Amino acid sequence: MANNHKSSERQLKGFLLSRFFLILAVVSIVELIVVALTNAYLIPSLVMITNYDKVILIDGAEGLFIVVFVLIATWAGNKILPFFRISPVDVNSFLEKILARRGFANLDTAEATETLRAISQEPKAVIPIVLSGVLVAFVLILPYVVGGVIFSLSVARGIRRLQREKEAARIKDEKRRYLMISNIVHDLKTPMTTVYGYAKALNDGLVPLEKQAEYHEAIMAKTDRMNEVVALLLDYVKLDSEGFAIKKVRLDICELVRSCCAFCFTDIESAGDEIDVCIPERSIYINADSMQLSRVITNLITNAIRHNPKGTKIKVSVTSDSLSTADDVRIFVADTGDEIPAPLNEQIFEPFVTGDESRASGSGTGLGLALSTRICDMHGFKLKLVQKPEIHRYRLGEEYQKVFVIAM
Repeated sequence: MANNHKSSERQLKGFLLSRFFLILAVVSIVELIVVALTNAYLIPSLVMITNYDKVILIDGAEGLFIVVFVLIATWAGNKILPFFRISPVDVNSFLEKILARRGFANLDTAEATETLRAISQEPKAVIPIVLSGVLVAFVLILPYVVGGVIFSLSVARGIRRLQREKEAARIKDEKRRYLMISNIVHDLKTPMTTVYGYAKALNDGLVPLEKQAEYHEAIMAKTDRMNEVVALLLDYVKLDSEGFAIKKVRLDICELVRSCCAFCFTDIESAGDEIDVCIPERSIYINADSMQLSRVITNLITNAIRHNPKGTKIKVSVTSDSLSTADDVRIFVADTGDEIPAPLNEQIFEPFVTGDESRASGSGTGLGLALSTRICDMHGFKLKLVQKPEIHRYRLGEEYQKVFVIAM
């Protein structure tokens, strides 16, 4: 659940950032176009309509805003501080000398002075140019306003979509949890019933003396089965808890895989299978949890033994694209057994999924691959199943039907 929460947070952050930069880019392009059109057409038209074109030449929004500000400041200063009365000549000189580089210039000093004097006597005369400035400001701000609205609506839709996906994932996890509990009960109830039946028969003296050893062995086998289920379940829960962390060390992956093959060699011989080990003689060092990664490799080999017919050929190999570094290291566990049919091949890494029609077959708990996947995820590795025809790209041999690949 903690991992799902972190994944949702990363997904939300990624969505917000992508939407923000996308809309920012679009708004910036639109703003450049709007500014160009405003400077080329809107501002000259407004200056002409307000009759300021006879005294002021403005070539951009900045110049218009400065003119509006100076006119308003002059009028307000004369109103609030009449003893510091600013003459039209001074204002015109300021506009002409100081602000000429800001996007405008006076065409006729005498007429400009007269216009400013008229404005000082009749303040309402400045209203048209002020309204022009307000209109231009609104036009320039409009792309950002529209972009903000679009961004808000997009974020709202995206959050609702993520919430729906999160709710669907929660329901799926809940169903998966109920199924897991049901499967645990099933995997424990069957051997427990058998153990109880055998023990009761022994206790009631219903088993002949020559059969008692057989019953004791059956009880021990069923008990081992229950212990296996409980141990794997505890490991699965432990790996999924927030407090658990893998302990990475620098290790030789080639030597680790050799050790796993040696550990499983007796089981392979007992099953009548054959193993082909193809591991480089050189050392390839990676950072990983030795114990946990060994569990993954051993589990893949054990699965190949358990879930294939007698005489199956198993191939374990290690490859690396680089001779000097541990780049693109892959571990292959392939076999010549039957392919895993759909849809089982897509669910094989889910907890309590097995290839057996009856869960009471005793050939596996269905937790091994789920544990292996979780361990690989915690390392940042990828565990996947590849079957024909895609398996041919790994050049493992024509006889192999499927392969489990650990990509690092």
